Amino acid sequence: MKSVQTALLALAVLTLSGCGSSPPVHYHALNAASPPQSSGSARLLVEILPIALPERLDRVEMVLNTSAGQLDVRDSDHWAAPLSDEVRQLLSDALWDRLQASDTYQAPVAANASGLSQYRLALRIERFEAVPGRNALVQGSWTARRLPQGQSATCRASISVPLPATSTEAAATALSDGTAQLSRLVADSIDRLNQNNSNACPPGAS
Repeated sequence: MKSVQTALLALAVLTLSGCGSSPPVHYHALNAASPPQSSGSARLLVEILPIALPERLDRVEMVLNTSAGQLDVRDSDHWAAPLSDEVRQLLSDALWDRLQASDTYQAPVAANASGLSQYRLALRIERFEAVPGRNALVQGSWTARRLPQGQSATCRASISVPLPATSTEAAATALSDGTAQLSRLVADSIDRLNQNNSNACPPGAS
């Protein structure tokens, strides 16, 4: 009996020591190179629908890529918030910074309740990849429509950012840059719609 208790105690010690040696979790966020200006009143209203992501990316762990094209799930590197929320924040920042457009998804405004032009925006991230030592690639497609039943545009863009460094922090920075560039193209397409441009997809998008 005593030998069994000793064995159980040793197992418990080993289990606790194993837990104690687990690497700490590092948190990363998608950050714009420069924060948007927060002052002023909205000039446009944009309802940003939930960002669509491939299922393999819809997780807390950062997912990078190897040079052989394999997925590299970083168990000790997590996004600070769900990745869809991280992308949404950069998109919201770009809309405000370039158009002073306010996101109304959480607080919808009736079409006849404001004198401001209103739009609905749906963005799907199709590729969100980073190969440390090579590059980061952010590719997305989106549809913007003037409400209630106005002109619409469907565009697509692919952004490649050099990633010569191999650290996870560098990968997060490169993905941030790519997402910010994509977000600016989305904002520019809404601007072109608002100006009744016949080609609403801006240069850099198709």
